[in-house]
Amino acid sequence: MLKNISFFVVVILLMLGFSHCANIGYPEGGPADETPPKMIRSTPPLNSTNFQGDEISLEFNELIVLKEAFQKVVVSPPLNTPPIIRGMGNRITISFEEELQPGATYTIDFADAIQDNNEGNVLEGFSFSFSTGETQDSLEVSGHVFEAFSHTPVPGVMVMAHSNLTDTALTKVVPPRVAKTNEAGEFVIRNLAEGQYRIYALEDMNRDYKFDQPGERIAWIDELVEPSFEYRDRIDSLFTDSVTLDTVLITKELIYTPDSLKLFLFQEDYKEQYLDSRERKERYRLDFFFNRSLEKPLEIEVLNAEPESDEWFVYERSLKHDSVMVWLSDTSLVSRDSLTMELIYQVKDSLNNPVDKRDTLKMFHRKVEERRRNRKDDEKDAPKAEPLRVRSPGGNLEIGSTPYFNFPTPISEVYLDSLQLSVMVDSVYQPVPFDLKQDSIRIRQFALIHEWQPGTQYQLLVDSAAFRDIYGKVNGPMKENLTVKKEDSYGILYVDASGMADNALLQVLDSKENVIRQGYLPQNGKLAFRYMKPGKYFLRMLRDINQNGQWDTGDFSDRQQPESMLYFPDVIEIRANWDQMVPWDVNEYKVYDFINRNRIKKEERKSNRR
Repeated sequence: MLKNISFFVVVILLMLGFSHCANIGYPEGGPADETPPKMIRSTPPLNSTNFQGDEISLEFNELIVLKEAFQKVVVSPPLNTPPIIRGMGNRITISFEEELQPGATYTIDFADAIQDNNEGNVLEGFSFSFSTGETQDSLEVSGHVFEAFSHTPVPGVMVMAHSNLTDTALTKVVPPRVAKTNEAGEFVIRNLAEGQYRIYALEDMNRDYKFDQPGERIAWIDELVEPSFEYRDRIDSLFTDSVTLDTVLITKELIYTPDSLKLFLFQEDYKEQYLDSRERKERYRLDFFFNRSLEKPLEIEVLNAEPESDEWFVYERSLKHDSVMVWLSDTSLVSRDSLTMELIYQVKDSLNNPVDKRDTLKMFHRKVEERRRNRKDDEKDAPKAEPLRVRSPGGNLEIGSTPYFNFPTPISEVYLDSLQLSVMVDSVYQPVPFDLKQDSIRIRQFALIHEWQPGTQYQLLVDSAAFRDIYGKVNGPMKENLTVKKEDSYGILYVDASGMADNALLQVLDSKENVIRQGYLPQNGKLAFRYMKPGKYFLRMLRDINQNGQWDTGDFSDRQQPESMLYFPDVIEIRANWDQMVPWDVNEYKVYDFINRNRIKKEERKSNRR
């Protein structure tokens, strides 16, 4: 009996134990682990000398994951054969496939390739150093790499310290010390010896540590860099005097200098000129597309036909002159299904001298409907002649803007007396003087010139056949009403910039970074932009050395840096009927402030979208 009672007691206790273990709930734990892995020992020890082996072993305090080691880990001085790097458990091994240089200090920079296995905490900027000689070099330089145009930080770029100070070292010699930028564009070149260096940044596409590939982006610092160190005061805010409670402890901190180098990465204008594509969608038009802007107008000849006159086409180019439209005005050429054309355009030879290049090509046009059409079709089936389509100005007109006529084909004749512009005066339209001016580049666009008054209503009357194109088409009658906006619909932006360089071009950008207004700063640095539409804007200042109104890249062979660009760090908001004054001391511009503010803005936009 007692045995049975004991048996049941044991069973009940076991059931209660299992029931307690099976209770549904969440385990009570501490905060999530946010600490990155830590190296606890290595073979050889960190910063050891007289290393003679061919393998390094690193041990960490927890399980680690090694990510993208081939792309992220950099060994300095560079090796001909990359080492084999393995991560397993809490260890990393580095096996060298070649004999190391005698008497050299080696640095293995892991960047952000190491993280813990559980939480993914990244060990940022970890590096391991050792020497094959009696001593170890210990100086450092650091800084950032930015895009030259946008000032965006550039990750994954090689930064090199050349002890060979000749101009050709970057193209012919492997540098003794290298590093790679992290996601924030930061770099640290460690274990430098005393002396002077040239510092370069290179988007090394073929991983040979040389600037020898077209298209590789590059940056350099003009001045020689001499690494050093100094002790700076550091305030320990965790320490307070027990008596006064407000005394802080100031300690000396070792700082390697320079520690704020700035390199601005750019791509040279290396692309050779060539014809990218061509088409003949319409019988009367030939389109030619180039990979870059033409230096001079395209020369065109017909090889398989004789034009009836010297003026057998109308030449039209794009704004950048990287495409050309040839409007055939010779009907004998328009009627041909195939035209053999010769194009002559300027390119650069191997010595960068301009030479002419000739392309011979066939231009076909033969629509399926035309092939199927029977020549004996009735005239009723032939397409009817359509009037010339005109996109005329109308609606609301911004102050300071110009209304345009736009046409689908080039215009041969304009009859100005067939147009009438009137202004509303006391509820009655009265004629006013005006003029038409053809755009020098957009040849199918004509500006309607008049001293437009804010808050005024206009009426535009166009008679039939006021415009005739090169194919004989004429327009139909038109009537358009135009209203110029009132002055109180706009704001005024005043910029007072001090410390600017010569040829400073001030640009106003919209939210999509399109240039909407720009002007060269006068000597007093004051510039006003009137009739600004309400909205948010950005300011950018370009040192336009050649005054061509646009940013120009650099050239390494000529030691020419790209044109410098500065960005105003704050957003400028323009309100209607309001003046906005913006003081801007260019000498106080800090690219780091600009980057940090942009980062904060992006994070705010992301959080708002969530």
